[in-house]
Amino acid sequence: MNTPFGKFLEKNFFKKFFSIFILFSAAIGAVMNTHAIKILFQKDWPAYLIGILYLAMGISALIQNEIMKKWHSKKLETIMGIYSCFFIYDCMLLLFWLIFSCLLSISGSIQTIGIFCIDLIAVIIVMAGYFHAKQIKYTSYSVPLGLEENPYRIAMLSDIHLGVYVDEKHIQKITDKVNRLNPDLVVICGDLIDVNNHILEDDEELAKISSVFQKIKSKDGVFAVLGNHDPNIENKRFHDFLQASHIQLLHNQVLQISGLNLVGRTDASNNERCSMEILAEQINPALPTIVLDHNPAGIREAAPFQADLVLSGHTHKGQFIPVTYFTKLANGKHYFYGHEQFGKTHAIISSGAGFFQLPVRIGTSNEIVDLHLI
Repeated sequence: MNTPFGKFLEKNFFKKFFSIFILFSAAIGAVMNTHAIKILFQKDWPAYLIGILYLAMGISALIQNEIMKKWHSKKLETIMGIYSCFFIYDCMLLLFWLIFSCLLSISGSIQTIGIFCIDLIAVIIVMAGYFHAKQIKYTSYSVPLGLEENPYRIAMLSDIHLGVYVDEKHIQKITDKVNRLNPDLVVICGDLIDVNNHILEDDEELAKISSVFQKIKSKDGVFAVLGNHDPNIENKRFHDFLQASHIQLLHNQVLQISGLNLVGRTDASNNERCSMEILAEQINPALPTIVLDHNPAGIREAAPFQADLVLSGHTHKGQFIPVTYFTKLANGKHYFYGHEQFGKTHAIISSGAGFFQLPVRIGTSNEIVDLHLI
């Protein structure tokens, strides 16, 4: 995140402010729902129970990662993810309703009805986002690389995030849709594994996923680079999983394949990252150059070395509204999503084929990029 807003988000001050805001929102939501229950049922104990549960929901949403470090439970994390999403949307809508009600001096009975309507709307939004996150679409681009006589087709994946929310069923959907494209090459641009890496402890699940990945059909194979959530390259379970899945890792490597330079750059978060200057020494200047680099910030590094195409992910296109807007501000509009061009260098930034931390897609979609090089 190279924008001023992105750097601000990384500061401890913002993290503290965000925590205070979440707790404040939880308190406002608890008070509003408590008041509404009191008016509806004319009893105190159900109202206070709902208020306490709402506060607990806000606090647990704030410390979700810490809870998951102690208890590795897929069901618990799924439940927490869903109600954390509900909490976020419910709080936002309740705050807007509170401001709107105060400005227009809306009566207490209408305020109460509005609170229950907002709770219901938040449930509908989250459930719609949950089911939408199970779907995968195609996004197609054509990039001119002087290959008119021998066009080349790449199926691009990124940000699969194997773990609690993305399992064998989701990988089967990805595999089926990739095979319908009949690509020459399949690339995975980082974050194959989710942030906590818990799935690497589940040999049975890994074996099932590997057997599905093996079914991907492409003339030149499947290649991947490491993202910021992927484990260290020395992780034996991860290495064995890639090998069993027939996925070849490009760890700071250059490969000549079908008349192309394929450059794999490793994200620096958990692994060593090689400079473009060193990798450029292995590039055949007579061939078009494609760089796989998880974080779109790497586009700036590849462009001066005349890379023809950079393929990235990382941003998830924000995954859900309103995070989409903050993600765009943090990364910059040219390093956020879609097809961009920087002089000679084309760049494709994908929203990803999976999702993480919160099990929803709202205002964005999982995608497989169908890339035509011409």
